[in-house]
Amino acid sequence: MSAKNSPARPPLAQPREATARLVRELGNVLRFHQALGINEYPGSPELRRFLAKRTAKAGTSRSGRVSPPVRPSRPRPEPGEPAGPRLQCLGREAASCNFCPLAAGRLGTVPGSGGESSALMVVGDWSQQDKGHFSPATIFGLDDDALLVRMMAAIGFQPGDIYVTNCVKCCPPPGPEPDRACLDACFSFLEREIAAVRPRVICAMGDMAAKMLLGREEPLVRLRGRMQQFRYQAGPPVAVMPTFHPRFLRRHEEMKKGTWLDLQAIQRHLAGR
Repeated sequence: MSAKNSPARPPLAQPREATARLVRELGNVLRFHQALGINEYPGSPELRRFLAKRTAKAGTSRSGRVSPPVRPSRPRPEPGEPAGPRLQCLGREAASCNFCPLAAGRLGTVPGSGGESSALMVVGDWSQQDKGHFSPATIFGLDDDALLVRMMAAIGFQPGDIYVTNCVKCCPPPGPEPDRACLDACFSFLEREIAAVRPRVICAMGDMAAKMLLGREEPLVRLRGRMQQFRYQAGPPVAVMPTFHPRFLRRHEEMKKGTWLDLQAIQRHLAGR
């Protein structure tokens, strides 16, 4: 039977097919989480709002991308301006910042560290440290930093060859993760760090960093594995490779293979292959 004479598709068939496909994909994600040992999900404020059927999400477009919050404009850096003084200035600003609730109880602030003009920039979520043992030199956490060093060495980078920082500049006490207000308050710092360092590639480690840089709400397992872009006003787009955070990898070693593929993709990109 020709396409011209074929019966018309019922008007609800496509939505039904899309719903069935969504249910199948959701089932696959749940089975994947079970295989990782994830048996429950944290009752975050966002999840509770979703379950309360408050479905209106300000700033979310139909494509699923989240529009970045409007922030006050800042002077664009001059192309020849050295990164060092600008990064030091950002560190002082972060130490005196009180734009989110973390400022009242933070253990301290953790500036970025490493090569100030590195081709590779690594962005994590926030520094996790215990009370009484805070150090501004601990970027992710003692064990996480040690694993990061080994991961970078595997693709030929020493600590001084890369610049490592976090989305959240405060080191909060142990407890719930920083909320959206904290991320919004810190985004300007991260954006200016990127403008100062001008990396060729950003390795976004973890769910928070990937979503913050890409402005997307898909889970990390769907974002990782391919080069994407971070766009900002102070410079050209920067390649971004989302991957798993060392903290996650220490709990789920079976995900190291996928992370290794992501790191190899970064290595090839920087080598021009």
